[in-house]
Amino acid sequence: MVALSNNYVFVDPIACSLLIEFPRQFILNIRRSNEQRTIDGISPSCAESSVGDPCSLPNRLTWLLVSYLIVFYELAIVFGPDIWSDYYPMCAGKSQSPINILSACTKYVKLHPFKFSPSHNEKHYFTLKNNGHTVIGIINDAYQQSPLTLTGGGLNGTFKFVNFHLHWGENYKSGSEHQINGIKYAGEIHFVYTNPLTSQMAVLGIFMQSFIDNQRSHLKKDDQPTRDEWERYFDTSEILKSENDSIVFDLSLGTLMGDDLADFWRYQGSLTTPPCTEGVIWTIFKEPIVFLENQFKSFRDNIYFEDYRGPQPVYNRTVYRNFVNETLSSIPDYNLCSIQNRNNGPDVWSELYPTCGGQQQSPINILTACTTYRKFPSFAFESGYYHQHNFSLLNNGHTIVGTFASEKQLSSLRLRGGDLKGTFDFVNFHLHWGENHKSGSEHEINGRPFPGEIHFVYTNHLTNQTAVLGIFMKSTAYDNETENMNMQSIDAETRQEWLRFFDHAQNLTTEGSSTILSLNLEYLMGENLHDFWRYKGSLTTPPCTEGIIWTIFKEPIMFVESEFKNFRENIYFEDYRRPQPLYTRVIYRNFHNETLSTIPDYNCCPAKSVG
Repeated sequence: MVALSNNYVFVDPIACSLLIEFPRQFILNIRRSNEQRTIDGISPSCAESSVGDPCSLPNRLTWLLVSYLIVFYELAIVFGPDIWSDYYPMCAGKSQSPINILSACTKYVKLHPFKFSPSHNEKHYFTLKNNGHTVIGIINDAYQQSPLTLTGGGLNGTFKFVNFHLHWGENYKSGSEHQINGIKYAGEIHFVYTNPLTSQMAVLGIFMQSFIDNQRSHLKKDDQPTRDEWERYFDTSEILKSENDSIVFDLSLGTLMGDDLADFWRYQGSLTTPPCTEGVIWTIFKEPIVFLENQFKSFRDNIYFEDYRGPQPVYNRTVYRNFVNETLSSIPDYNLCSIQNRNNGPDVWSELYPTCGGQQQSPINILTACTTYRKFPSFAFESGYYHQHNFSLLNNGHTIVGTFASEKQLSSLRLRGGDLKGTFDFVNFHLHWGENHKSGSEHEINGRPFPGEIHFVYTNHLTNQTAVLGIFMKSTAYDNETENMNMQSIDAETRQEWLRFFDHAQNLTTEGSSTILSLNLEYLMGENLHDFWRYKGSLTTPPCTEGIIWTIFKEPIMFVESEFKNFRENIYFEDYRRPQPLYTRVIYRNFHNETLSTIPDYNCCPAKSVG
């Protein structure tokens, strides 16, 4: 590592870089040993030194270099996170933690609940130690105790508990490392686990929230055991004022975590301190543990480290959530998802598929005041349209798509009329839906989306022309049918056919899963196929091929929310594309009396679109 030649010192840069990456505990051992040794002489105990002890280093010059590196390391920590990357390049990586979670930009994925070993609810003896940056809790091996393990939650394999530690700030408005829509919490608890077989690390993060008015109305009654356990922790650990102070104390990990572990966000990140190792699986629970400020203040006043790291760029990572209905921010800016946060979604399709940036793209927002009347002949369906057929239902990773199971009978599902040129063969039907009863459709009417939209795709094999019939799905937010919906006015056969579809399709929870189901296209489409809008558009997914003839039927298929809810909660893809610019295109309608929007802005039409 070090060589002397003609009074010059040569230092091996590779060896130095390895020293810089020494674990913190090794550096602390050296620093503590340095208090007992001098550069001019080596203690007699050096002969008995073990691996990792500075006395085992070969000579005084090397020891001087190590002493320099100790100072180097300490300065990196003292000068803070902004310069960590100067000494630890990984700290400037593109999968760093923590992050600011923009709730509007998260993506739903179904993840099974966590399963904690029963020992989580037992008392364990922990060594609580002030390590100079936080108070860390590790299992005390002097006691024979049941192992603390974790499975589920989308993790692969069994994970073993490593430690828990806290991050907190100088007041009740700062301290957490992660933020939600730019909002910080008073603190954040990290429970660290690792898979011994794969060395994969997973961190469970729980926010700590405190209220300065000390009103007990903020508290949840069910959280009392958790608050009591943390109060015991605070009362005990606040005496650990100096670095390396420690105490052995019994705690229940399950009680510390609390019961609100159902909803969480998930992303791939890193350690939040040097060397900022990436590949860490982060779970951030949605519900914080709530304290009164006076329960937290004494601990904060006695021990305070302001070394929590600020949010790092998300880049092209996706932040997932395991709950369907996300709460948006009250700050509009936080609901605008950047290209980086959309994980190569619709906003950046045009960079990969230039046609997606064309001027005849779909879907669109149909401004009813700006449509032009035109008479169209009625659609005509072949005889097979009125009978049951076996359809293959497939989860293709983006939607549930239904294709005809028998190629021999495809001709019986042909379509003519509607001003389409020639005969069109059935290709498939598929759905687009959202996270609640107010969003999910791709097309909008006067700025209003529907909970879902069904696309029936046809093609003319002689001309390669594609036509799509779109039907909105509408559901009431209420389950009281007699008060909120006149169910007699709804096509019962259509509703029953879709309920059969939902019952079978909701089991297709993984990409590639499929099933065969007998369905009737007439019932799926319903009876209200008289009034529609017509325009020239594109496919709504890459490669966004243009020249598609779109027919959007005016009347939606109606559901009670409870009929749609189970399907939505079991399978949810938030990949529906938002409305694209209309440019100079004309939207036609085949009915005379158009309903105008109640919003005046939507009744102002570009000159070229007025009919």
